[in-house]
Amino acid sequence: MNVFKGGLILGLVVLGLGSADISAQLSHGGSPAAWPVVDVYDSGAEVIELPGIPKSATLNLGMEEKSASQPLRFAHPFFVSYSPDNSGSWQCNDDGSRTWHLAIKSLGAYSINLIFDRFVLHEGNSVFIYTPDQSAVLGALTYQNNNPEGILATAPIPGDEIIVELNIEAGAEEPELLIGAINHDYLNIFKVLEDDLKTSRMGYSSACHPEMSCEADELRLTNGQAVARLITDGTELCSGTLVNNTLLDGKPYFLTASHCLKGPNSHVASVFTFNYAVPHCQNNIEGAFLQTTSGSFIRARAADLDFVLLEMYEMPAPEYRPYWAGWSRTTAPEAPVYTIHHPQGDVKKISYSDNAPTNATFSYSGMVSNAHWLVGRWDRGATQGGSSGGGLFDASGRLIGGLSGGSATCANPVSDYFFRLNKAWNYYPEPEKQLAAWLAPVESNAMAIDGFDYYSETVKRYSNFTPSDEVGLFNLQGGSGYYSGHNSRGDRAFAEHFGFFSKATLHGFYILPASTAALQTYNVNIKVWGGTNAPEVELWSMNNVDARALRINREYVVMLDSPLALNGNIWVGVELQYPSDGEDFALYQTAFRTERPDNAWVRGADNIWRKLSDTGSGAGSASFMIDVLLSGVELIDTSDVIIDKGNFRISPNPARGTIDLYIYDLSGTARVDAFTLSGKLASSKNVMLNNGRGIMDISGLAPGVYIIRVEIEGKKYTGKLSVI
Repeated sequence: MNVFKGGLILGLVVLGLGSADISAQLSHGGSPAAWPVVDVYDSGAEVIELPGIPKSATLNLGMEEKSASQPLRFAHPFFVSYSPDNSGSWQCNDDGSRTWHLAIKSLGAYSINLIFDRFVLHEGNSVFIYTPDQSAVLGALTYQNNNPEGILATAPIPGDEIIVELNIEAGAEEPELLIGAINHDYLNIFKVLEDDLKTSRMGYSSACHPEMSCEADELRLTNGQAVARLITDGTELCSGTLVNNTLLDGKPYFLTASHCLKGPNSHVASVFTFNYAVPHCQNNIEGAFLQTTSGSFIRARAADLDFVLLEMYEMPAPEYRPYWAGWSRTTAPEAPVYTIHHPQGDVKKISYSDNAPTNATFSYSGMVSNAHWLVGRWDRGATQGGSSGGGLFDASGRLIGGLSGGSATCANPVSDYFFRLNKAWNYYPEPEKQLAAWLAPVESNAMAIDGFDYYSETVKRYSNFTPSDEVGLFNLQGGSGYYSGHNSRGDRAFAEHFGFFSKATLHGFYILPASTAALQTYNVNIKVWGGTNAPEVELWSMNNVDARALRINREYVVMLDSPLALNGNIWVGVELQYPSDGEDFALYQTAFRTERPDNAWVRGADNIWRKLSDTGSGAGSASFMIDVLLSGVELIDTSDVIIDKGNFRISPNPARGTIDLYIYDLSGTARVDAFTLSGKLASSKNVMLNNGRGIMDISGLAPGVYIIRVEIEGKKYTGKLSVI
């Protein structure tokens, strides 16, 4: 039987879940006024205790695939009417500002999220929603989150207790705030891993779906940045694609399946989550789910073709690294084809078919004949509930349709139907029922266009991780604890090195904890340092972060309120406190390999920074699992620059195989680092110089241009090398 595959009914809850790192739809800087507490009863606010959910709400628990008439629910809605006028607790502050708190407990909920039936904020108003211990914080929500309908759906907050906080600055206009629904997640649709290492996947999708981040093809990876998870009304979970138009103006058009919108305001109560994927193909680590936007307009829709084109209320921020996918109106797409989707709302997946799709009729009530592509069989992966709307891309990487439904499963990956972009183009003449008017407002005869990156200064995620690295948690030899965290040596701070930059802009960074506080709490400091030869100057800090906020096996994301302009070297890392009371914190790190660059730095109990490989106790070259979000990256052009007195020369140049390094009248062991022009450390070696000459093997460097940095006897030399 063919069934719609959007049909994960998610209760009346909307959105993308976040951890302590929830920060976008959503966040406009700042932090809650209240201090973290153990539970809602310690908050001092009025506590609303919701009644237990009815047994009938969980009758379909565990049923994976549902038809459109029997959707899979994950939450039970409690319809309420709470506002600052009729509930909660007020506090007047010395500066004339006021703060309102409302605490909510729904016993046994895996997560809670809200729908505001009225959400109108003014300048000087801000809203936060968070767990009592502030291990998950949503906000600040401000007037920038207002939308034309005055309705707002919020991201789920994990756990069964939340606190809603409203701040009103002195003299600010009074907001309009009304909570209309509190939604109790009983299915745990955003299931995460237990607090230890496991090989199982997070979430409920079946195991056959390849991870999107394991994809090697650059165009497919780029198209993956156009795909987002969509939840509407808090009831329907789907997938969809940000799509380009012939004006190349970055209009945030989002193409998905019409059946994903059930109610008259579904497009308003919609949340788009970007970049929810496992990092670096590490399927035991859950990607962050903070990068969301809320609300949209309907620009075109035809239910009997099963497509809808939405325009998001707000642009996806550059930090989301969005991409506007290209499209094709082809009537004969070439194989292979693939779909990128969020099955069961899980992290982003990709499925492949080695055969071209064929024209077909989707035999669901009321559908136009011959308006779909049929993927006869998936060769890798499949689709599930929640995959609906997921884009179908042809061999050239252009969007040709979106998933309506079908019968494919992991056990039997056959027969999935995608609405055809060429059929939806102008089957109906009215602009509100066709794609042509919106995707080709100029050059209306265009048969295809390429994808597009709207932002002139693209934000990219930079990592020192390589595909050949093994990632894990490694115990300190000859002692206790970890190389990357609390240990018997009393190591105080751990940082990953990036650089060296002529200029760059830091927007945020990702930290991947492997061990965190479970029972007792302690604080850590998160910092960015600059320096020449080691972390020397503190550039940015976020102090006294509750370590429980850095959940094991989940990316912790820090987005800077104001991007930080950089030059030179930077280090990003975590400072620890001692004693740890047996609740040890540690970062994921790569296994020690002599041939890999050493980017991990440690500040010991003596307060001296050293490369991890120089700390002894069996340590070697490694990286801590910390990535950075940078734009405008430029490395110092040092082709004709020598930073120290004396002559430095690389010969031959261009070169392949080996090079000679010449440094006048110096002998000894030199540390030689090779950086790509994007700032990534590509190689790090020790080279022996005799009477000013050394030979370096560069066979491991791919063709391209590199910055070579040589350090010897406290002196530093740099130059540019072209590898052919």
